[in-house]
Amino acid sequence: MPLDDKVVTDFRRRLREAVENDRAAWTASRRLVAPAAAADTLRRLAAAVSDSSLDPALREELLLLLSEGKRADVKALPQDALRGLTGLNPTKAIRNLCLLLGVGTVDPVGAVSAMTQDTVEAAVRSRDNPFDILLEADVASLVDFGAGDLTFEENVVEQYLAPLEQTGRDLILHALDRLDPKEQFGGLVRAARDRLDRLRRRPSPPLWFHFDGDQDMFDLGRRSSGPSRYTVAVCNSPATPTFAYEPSRLGWEAVQARLRETKGEFRRVRANGRVVLEVLHGGERLTFPAWKFDVHGPLALLDLLSRKGKLCVLGAVDMEVFWEILSQLLPDEKARPQGVFFTESNVGCYLGSAYENLLRLALGEKTVLPEVRRDIPRVLGEAGQRGETYGFRYVEIRRGAVFPGVPAGRTALIFDQMTQEAAPWFMTLVPAG
Repeated sequence: MPLDDKVVTDFRRRLREAVENDRAAWTASRRLVAPAAAADTLRRLAAAVSDSSLDPALREELLLLLSEGKRADVKALPQDALRGLTGLNPTKAIRNLCLLLGVGTVDPVGAVSAMTQDTVEAAVRSRDNPFDILLEADVASLVDFGAGDLTFEENVVEQYLAPLEQTGRDLILHALDRLDPKEQFGGLVRAARDRLDRLRRRPSPPLWFHFDGDQDMFDLGRRSSGPSRYTVAVCNSPATPTFAYEPSRLGWEAVQARLRETKGEFRRVRANGRVVLEVLHGGERLTFPAWKFDVHGPLALLDLLSRKGKLCVLGAVDMEVFWEILSQLLPDEKARPQGVFFTESNVGCYLGSAYENLLRLALGEKTVLPEVRRDIPRVLGEAGQRGETYGFRYVEIRRGAVFPGVPAGRTALIFDQMTQEAAPWFMTLVPAG
């Protein structure tokens, strides 16, 4: 059936208007013709053409062109014929057709990877950089709890966005931090405004970046929506004293006494219309956010990460926090003495051979814990109240702050300037289920 000139003219006009009416959708449609997505796009487009109200002769011609391309790749389509029908180069023709017929991109933000924990463990064991799993997973998603100044996020984007984009895949990158970028506190560790703006405005459709400031990582009910579980959950430089003491092992009163002994007297006061934490340290009064000395302990952190990530990474873990986290991962109950604060002189007595072996690691070296606890108590939400337990199937520990090719946060990058601090730790954990 020959095509009427008026039909073709009207069709071309509608293709142009589809773009003019939704420029954001047009920009996003680039991922529809990427090599990894093209086959599925052409299949869905053929179905949409078949069900459309387009002129019958036009519909028949489009289906013929799509079928001749075998729906494998945009480049396999009859290039000249498609250009003659639409007035556009084939790639733009397909993108415009998708907009016109409602074959849109699928918002990946809520997607959860189908990788099994067996596959996750195998991937981590075969790579020196755990974040490279983003290149292998069907869903490249990462959440950073306690994102600080967003140096880590910028490193992740620079390293992984381009290779993901080349294969037509998205990078879902979510970050949250207890500090509000607008507040006066934490000038060096809060989200840097220029870096935040660069990430938010980056003109790359495959990047789905979102930042939540003034967000308690343990109060996720009020944050913006995201996947129920990310491929990777990260916490860089877990805070002290937040995770340096386990309240269930030491007791709240003892923890508070320890803080006063090591940090100085402190109290919450109102200043400039807000509640802050005032600390008397060395005769000087210092002011911090009101929650600065809130202590959750490593059990809360491990519980959160195991729920939110198929793979969990802890970077630049200082020695004091590392002791507490390691004690919760070792299967021997002796590693968790009740009422005993770990110190350099006594920690070896409780953490035993595992800790002695770790101390022998040189910077950059790593080891795998031969045994990992499988009855760690959940402490968050209703699961904690019901006494549920969980475990990790694989725990890899590396000595040091920065490693070649591994994205790092600001604290890790400046750790070599902290001459009074022992070398930190880098932990890669695969939840059991």
